[in-house]
Amino acid sequence: MFRTIFKAPINAFNRYNRALLNSPWKTKMATAGTTYFLADCICQEYIERKETVHHDYSRSARQASVGAFFAAPSLHVWHSMLLPKLVKNCTGFMTRLGVSVFLNETILAAYFISAILFSFQALKTRDTQAGVDNVKEKFVPALETSVKFWTPISIINYGLMPVHLRPVFVSCFSVVWQSYLSYVANNKVITMPEALEKAEEEVDLELINTKTLQNYVSWA
Repeated sequence: MFRTIFKAPINAFNRYNRALLNSPWKTKMATAGTTYFLADCICQEYIERKETVHHDYSRSARQASVGAFFAAPSLHVWHSMLLPKLVKNCTGFMTRLGVSVFLNETILAAYFISAILFSFQALKTRDTQAGVDNVKEKFVPALETSVKFWTPISIINYGLMPVHLRPVFVSCFSVVWQSYLSYVANNKVITMPEALEKAEEEVDLELINTKTLQNYVSWA
């Protein structure tokens, strides 16, 4: 019985690995669609703190479609076709690893983030200009966060993972990343000056409440 329980995840992984080798496009599209749907559900429930009755399932479905029909094919082409050609002339493991990580966190990240921010907003509003404005507003902070989050993951991915498993390895962390990106794409980004101003307002309000309480105690 215990042997069967322990073998179950191994057998599931082996079947999934065979599916990746036999039907890479379909398997990666299904994986990305599921990941993006789950990530948006996490974003709405635990980051935006929406009640279940107010959950926007059409938004989750839109983002799942972006994951399945854009993210998965893009990552497949990048990891399996483009990146190997870009680094084929690099000599030495460390040089190839460094160049791979650098290209991933510059070319791929810039393309991916801008496309995601655009598509989420354009599909939501059915307005391409709204998608462009969303990219202009949120691209830089999202890219900065991407470099911090993905660099160590990319080092492991390009240093240890076989080529056909790289998009899947990335998808394991994509739930966290896409939850963040879903929040950024669908909410106003608070800049540092705005955050400081908001904090100052809260401090001023607290001081006013404290003085009011003191005056009340003195009067009483």
